[in-house]
Amino acid sequence: MSLDSKDTARILSEFASKLTYDQIPQEAIETVRMYIADYYAACFAGIKVNRKFNEAMLGIVQGMSGVGDTSVFELDHKFPVENAAFMNAIYAHGADMDDGNRKAMGHVAAHVMSAVFALAESLGDKSWEDVLTAIMIGYEVYNRVGAMAQPGLVHRGFHSTGTAGAVACGAACAKLMGLDADGIYDALGIAAIQASGLIIIAESGQSCKPLNPANAAKTGIISAKLATSGVNGPDLPLESKKGWFHTMTDEVHYEMLEGLGQVFTICESYLKPYPSCRHTHCGIEAAIHIRDEMQEKRLGTKDIKSLKLYIYDNAIQIAGKIKIPKTPDNAKFSIHYSLAVAMATGNYTLDDLEKEPTDEVREIVEKIELIPDAKMEDTASGIRGSMLVAEFEDGSSTERTVLLPKGDAANPFSWDDMRRKLVACMQGFTHEPDALAEKIRALDFSKQYNGIKELL
Repeated sequence: MSLDSKDTARILSEFASKLTYDQIPQEAIETVRMYIADYYAACFAGIKVNRKFNEAMLGIVQGMSGVGDTSVFELDHKFPVENAAFMNAIYAHGADMDDGNRKAMGHVAAHVMSAVFALAESLGDKSWEDVLTAIMIGYEVYNRVGAMAQPGLVHRGFHSTGTAGAVACGAACAKLMGLDADGIYDALGIAAIQASGLIIIAESGQSCKPLNPANAAKTGIISAKLATSGVNGPDLPLESKKGWFHTMTDEVHYEMLEGLGQVFTICESYLKPYPSCRHTHCGIEAAIHIRDEMQEKRLGTKDIKSLKLYIYDNAIQIAGKIKIPKTPDNAKFSIHYSLAVAMATGNYTLDDLEKEPTDEVREIVEKIELIPDAKMEDTASGIRGSMLVAEFEDGSSTERTVLLPKGDAANPFSWDDMRRKLVACMQGFTHEPDALAEKIRALDFSKQYNGIKELL
């Protein structure tokens, strides 16, 4: 069957229109619960880390905003719903600590939750069950459409967080507004023609990276509102010869639609323990493990002769260019620096983004070699790992392979892990992280949704 005779948007719209809260498995509901906590953690981290960009962006958004009814984190006044979603998404992706999906190669909550939370508050008559159902649709559309287009999408220089994110937010917001399958189809299509985002911001200009999920969130709300007003989107918005897939990729993996409605892909997504690009995480964990071994053997970092990191080529292209970061934004996308810090300190934290690299870290960086290794990546299973080989001055060596870092579905966060993340991300704010975690864990989803601040 030719590409332009398929209609993935129709399949997804029919699914979205029929999905009810009662049909969502309990495992997926509890996963969303933790991902809500993670969204709050990521937003507070982004407020702290990306300050210069945040201030500039907020000034622009305030200049475009009139009287609104929707909340933005850490601000007293309210904004028009599209602008509130935009700013919260800016914060959610600001520290690069937000959740993601390996197969789609991008982030989800920053745009989907920002859009759905803002729209639900503005509408004023939605329950948490309505909100969770819309979020679930956003995750399904993003994870599946994004994965269908990879790796061609990233090879063409696109950022799935923005490009597939717009499509997902259009569908999620249309569901929240009560549209039928035709209306969701229109919203998805209207969002698809506006989809944007380039992955060049992983190489330089990283502080601007939150624009991609922010535009996706805003686009989703606008698209759903247009569809609600009776505006029709294009036919075959994904498969048309001038549609989304043809623009974004050279090959579409339709197998990623398998299990739609039975398998909920939020359960295959990941959370992030470290404030850096996910491509850095396996190296960080491998370094921490080897550091522990070294301490048992009474070896220090000066005893290291070389560190060879075998890793998939896409990671090197995105996060292997910067050795010593000059800015916190650089530090989010440096395999060398994050690995060196982890080897020196046993961790990689928000504070490390802003610290001047120590002499010890600089010395370790010079010993690191990145070696492309196709065996460290399996697109079908979503594996993107690395193997770190440490050679010592005494002739000995050790190695550590990490295929699935902490936070992956196969290596999941516990609520204790999430509490630690909330504490780290919310340090310096007046809110109590443990109380937030408990409120989310105890939240009755049958109750009305009252905005992002009801949990704080």
